Amino acid sequence: MIASRLGFRAQSIYQLKKPSLLKAARQQFSFMIASLSLFAFVVGNMVGQHGWYSFWKTVLGKEEDVSIAFVGTVSPIEKIPNYSEWAKYGGSKKLHTFSQVPEQVLYALPSYDQSALSSGAASSFALQVYSTLWAGGYDSPNGSHAGVDIDAPRGTPIQSIANGIVERVSMGTTGFGHFVMIRHPNAPDSGSPGGITTLRSSYAHMDEVSVREGEIVHKGQRIGTVGNTGLVFGATGYHLYFEVDRDSAPYHPYWPFTSGEASEAGLSYVQAVNSPRFQDRLLQYTLNPMAFVQQHRTYVPVSVLAAKPAAESSGSNPEVFVPSLSAGNRLKQVALNRLRSRIARSSTAVVAQISPSPSAPVVTTSVVEVTQTVSTADTPSESPIIDPSTNTEVHSLSISHSGKLGRTWQKIQISALNAAGVLVRSPSFSGRLYVLPDFGEAEIRPAELSSLDFVNGVATIHLLARSQTKPVFVLTRGAFETRSTPLEPSR
Repeated sequence: MIASRLGFRAQSIYQLKKPSLLKAARQQFSFMIASLSLFAFVVGNMVGQHGWYSFWKTVLGKEEDVSIAFVGTVSPIEKIPNYSEWAKYGGSKKLHTFSQVPEQVLYALPSYDQSALSSGAASSFALQVYSTLWAGGYDSPNGSHAGVDIDAPRGTPIQSIANGIVERVSMGTTGFGHFVMIRHPNAPDSGSPGGITTLRSSYAHMDEVSVREGEIVHKGQRIGTVGNTGLVFGATGYHLYFEVDRDSAPYHPYWPFTSGEASEAGLSYVQAVNSPRFQDRLLQYTLNPMAFVQQHRTYVPVSVLAAKPAAESSGSNPEVFVPSLSAGNRLKQVALNRLRSRIARSSTAVVAQISPSPSAPVVTTSVVEVTQTVSTADTPSESPIIDPSTNTEVHSLSISHSGKLGRTWQKIQISALNAAGVLVRSPSFSGRLYVLPDFGEAEIRPAELSSLDFVNGVATIHLLARSQTKPVFVLTRGAFETRSTPLEPSR
């Protein structure tokens, strides 16, 4: 109105149009693409650095413990030098590493006898190796040391005592230094005969660590080497600190006192270790680690779901039968039989015995020394145990694969062959077998095998290519040296 009286009027220079439905959709789509690109960049960096395995472990959490079977134990160190004999060759733990130890002075870890070691009545070899005892002290047989110290040269291979999952890896510079802790589910429970529990084994003061958190490890698998990292007394203190915790411990690895508690008691750290003041906690939450290993070396699991009543059987060896299994139980049984086939070459077997009570026909197990064959009466026909008498020496290996590189994990099979080029169904060879890529970039799991990993003569590994520009060859080193044909990049 005012503008009209003054002789002019307001007019829009241009009209603001609302965007069409198609244009608005395009704008929103562009925003979504940008958001997804940013997300893909972040995830891609995570995956590129750590691999899909670690990424999904972070997302999904721990492996299901039910998938880990307890099939007995091995010593944390397979071989160690007899220091008295080594000295005759000029050898010294102070000056030399494990790779410089002559084969003729290497022996299996000596037997651990707590009473004999405490009194000094053990062999000189054992007294040299076990420098600090469980529930002992640095200079006392009665203290609060939660594990066993095993003196060994630098670089001595350390192996997992049982099947398990790597729960923690630390590369610290104090305390335990470089250490690995492995969770062992379904282990025998010493406090409940016939029961199972979860235990944790810890390996401290390591030099090199060759496993990572979340990785599944098998009994006897190399997890690192002996060192002197962390809190170690003396410049030549190369040794393995070995501990086994109960699941009930308030934290892992467990230690029975804190520095504050030691100070309140008027004790230094060394004095607290030498004192039995905190020993009650140690006995409550830890096991004698070497005694546990020695007790379960010949442990063999048996799964017999049902048996005929004793009244239906005749003779001294009653017949045991396994009923038809559900799909889930069949898978568990096949997995168990595969584990049993790997240890069928051992000199022990498990014999199934029928409970004398006709009202409760329960099958129990007992370990019986066997010198000839392994009983397979309780084994389902789907996966028969290989008779150890069929073992033959391995002459060479054959590596088979698809021939093409993929963008996901690919299965590679390594077959054990005799001199005639025939598959060895139950191979036997000493030493470790290392598997590694050549030329192209790839990750291989597992990267280390033994004869126990060959099921019916074939070991299975998995390969993930890190690049699609170069072919990858699969090599084996150690017990046998083999080179595969190349896996070519997909065109």
